Amino acid sequence: MKKLILISLFLASFVSLLSADSWDCSADTDCPDGTTCNSNSNTCIMTKGKVSDYAAITLSLGENSPNSRGSDRIFVKNPANDLVLGQLAVNSYAGGGEGQLYFIKELTTDIAVYPSSIKFENFKLIYDTNGNGIADSSEKTVAEGVAEGFGIKFELHQKDQAFKMNQTENLLIVGSFSSEKEVSDIAKFNATVKNNYIVTKTYKGEGDIAATSPIVFPSFAFEPEKGYFLLSAGQHFPKAPSWKEMNKEQEIMHLRLKALDGANELLALKIDLSSQTVSFGNGVKKISLCSDPDNDGKCNETLSELSDFAEPQQSVMFQIPSGRISLSEGDETFLVVKADLDFYKDQNTTFYINDSAVTLKSRQKIAGTPVKTETFKYSCKEDDPDCQLKPEEKTDEEESGDSGCSLLFVD
Repeated sequence: MKKLILISLFLASFVSLLSADSWDCSADTDCPDGTTCNSNSNTCIMTKGKVSDYAAITLSLGENSPNSRGSDRIFVKNPANDLVLGQLAVNSYAGGGEGQLYFIKELTTDIAVYPSSIKFENFKLIYDTNGNGIADSSEKTVAEGVAEGFGIKFELHQKDQAFKMNQTENLLIVGSFSSEKEVSDIAKFNATVKNNYIVTKTYKGEGDIAATSPIVFPSFAFEPEKGYFLLSAGQHFPKAPSWKEMNKEQEIMHLRLKALDGANELLALKIDLSSQTVSFGNGVKKISLCSDPDNDGKCNETLSELSDFAEPQQSVMFQIPSGRISLSEGDETFLVVKADLDFYKDQNTTFYINDSAVTLKSRQKIAGTPVKTETFKYSCKEDDPDCQLKPEEKTDEEESGDSGCSLLFVD
């Protein structure tokens, strides 16, 4: 009687595993890691001990996901094939022990396009092995996307569903976009993933997905075709430094320039400040415009430099030597803006470029502006020894540099 009960319990457990995961197979090679093929049912069965009983999962923006820092859109050619829309980080931060597995079975992403005439297709989910945010040729496509309205559903290949516990895995969402109609600089498209858009499995059921805000990947736009010159943020546009790292020479902007419709030349470029608490001459000691032919976000050669401001001012104009930023149609180049900063407590500002700040040899509309930095904020506590105070707030001792100690010589 006991044997019959044990057999019944085993069969009940066996059936529950079959119903939880319906991987069909004819051999173990058809099954994902952590499972074996049962010859009686021709179904992959999880191996206890290899698959975690539990998994807590959180989704976030990958560290090397494309970003639109500095501009509200990333401009790409029409058509844009195999475009990486975003890098999704899937972190299994609690669950089984070293080497145990869990399964990612499905992932869905929403696609937003404007105008609706933009066509999207050929979606892929790529396992970003090295986490660099680039779809390298050696990296595996783990799912093809199927459009469901404005959603793309990825069902991961059976063999590619197993992932290790207690580490972050990066997945790239890749798709192709095109428009048969002429596009202007208002067109845009992007992807969004919500926390309930992923389906995971463990030995005892589905993984627990942490509630998070929707992960909105950056917006992309097609390069407009007629009458435009592109000046937008470059891919190495820097973040604003912390206050402790601020007071030194900083790379504050990375700019991408492209002659979209005919040859053109950049003659001048104006940089503005958003706050009256900072000015060129009070907080910004020097500002420089540099070439970046290698597109690495670093200054290669200084084209123009402004300093020794006669009086504080809220904007500066770089005059560029003739022929230095001259582009044939379709050519692009990159620039870096550097600034020597000397902020004091509670000073803050952003640096920005409007379309009216761009002077071209042949007048055209500007795509990509405004370009704007994050807020440079010198927010420190007055009693912090590293905090630089406003000059008139310094004590007499700080102004004189007197330490309070003296030497007295007596005969």
